[in-house]
Amino acid sequence: MSTTVNRILTRLFLLHLFAAVAFTSPAAKDTTVLLEGRAPSYAQSTITFYQYSDYISQDTSRLCQVTVDQQGSFSCSFPLEHTIKAFTDLGPYKGFVFLEPGKQYQLSLPPREEKTQAQKLNPFFEGIPVHIGIKNTTPNELNYKINQFSSLYNRIVNENVNNIKNLAQKRDSVLRLLDTMVRAEHPFFKAFKRYKIAGLKLPLGFPAEKIKATYLNGEPIHYDNPAYMDLFSTLYEGYFQDLFSSHGNKLYGIINGKQSYTLLDSLCRQDTLLAGNPGLRELVILNGLNSVYHDERFNPRAIDHLLEAFSQHSGNSRHIQIAHNIRQNNQVLMPGQQAPDFCLYDPDSNQVCLKDFKGQYIYLGFCNSKNYSCIRDYQILKNLQDKHKKHFQVVIISNNSFDAMARYAEHHDYPFIFLHYGNQKEVLRDYRIRAMPTYYFIDPEGRLSISPAAPPSENAEEQIYRRMKSDGAL
Repeated sequence: MSTTVNRILTRLFLLHLFAAVAFTSPAAKDTTVLLEGRAPSYAQSTITFYQYSDYISQDTSRLCQVTVDQQGSFSCSFPLEHTIKAFTDLGPYKGFVFLEPGKQYQLSLPPREEKTQAQKLNPFFEGIPVHIGIKNTTPNELNYKINQFSSLYNRIVNENVNNIKNLAQKRDSVLRLLDTMVRAEHPFFKAFKRYKIAGLKLPLGFPAEKIKATYLNGEPIHYDNPAYMDLFSTLYEGYFQDLFSSHGNKLYGIINGKQSYTLLDSLCRQDTLLAGNPGLRELVILNGLNSVYHDERFNPRAIDHLLEAFSQHSGNSRHIQIAHNIRQNNQVLMPGQQAPDFCLYDPDSNQVCLKDFKGQYIYLGFCNSKNYSCIRDYQILKNLQDKHKKHFQVVIISNNSFDAMARYAEHHDYPFIFLHYGNQKEVLRDYRIRAMPTYYFIDPEGRLSISPAAPPSENAEEQIYRRMKSDGAL
């Protein structure tokens, strides 16, 4: 048989083989998650589901957003690669649910409530955690098992919260009970239970180094399992402070001076457990860099340089993404960066956006008229605005109720601008508001010029004057 004929027959054979494989291979598994439900009390409101992109930076990404219809029905879907914990803001509650790829969930939301005034005024309030109910769950479903185990865990801890010594005395029986009462073969649940129990061992007197060796040494990193990441964060909290205790100013020299990831990695290799666990060591370093980003003892630009160079030293795509997230989260409010955008309403219901102030300097404050420090600042701000109205505009973003803000502004007739945060509540998160009052100074191009800026009661006028003079604006 000729060579040409042989080639033709070979091609035909391969075509038939590929066709047969394509015909008999199972279709790609659908990983779409469907969230649906009926919650009449949420009619016409918008619900957004998020996940943590990673548990180190705690950067969030949106999974889906849905507007509840007039009958209270809602439905949204999205692709999902692996099991995660999702969450959503529900008034005073932070609802959460565990989601698996390709599954449908009929959610049962708690009745709608408004935050109390105290909760609204507290910038630290993140919502009361509540496990969202699932109508189509089963006794072996992941959420059912986690809720069952968590209820037992919380009951034991709450009963002994004021008597840990008593709990420690019976720790073996308690740990055995937690390990045996709720069982399931689901890998995510098994890891959740295992690391949740491990986290309880620390206050029960088990040495931290023994817990690290048992639960982290040679074990896979469960990036999306909150129980694992909680344990990791607890065991390695303040790790750079521990390095400083052991190596003194050498740590500062490596980070602030030489800005060398290689030297920092070598320093961490002196930890016996981390020496043989390159993946865990990288995660520990990233966690440490994130925790000291705004520590005054460290140069934030040096830390940023280390994070930027991280991808040159690591082949772990998840770690490279975490380094990127840390940079993004911390850079967002660094001087020279664009100020987070906003479009909010003034007391007359006029929409006012950051871009409306282009060409002007802005002294931006976050305040509440029930806060004594804010009330004290308002009079100083009045004098500043009267004196410097040609140089900069004072803008106050208020988290009072809209009506309370409008009444306060009308009654006092201050010369600066009040805006209400209500239609863009994420503005508090975007500006990292953890306490009130907090101030920023923004240049005519919308960039953060002083971040954060001094409050008016602490010589902000002089700080602003120096900056504007250095810009050539005075």
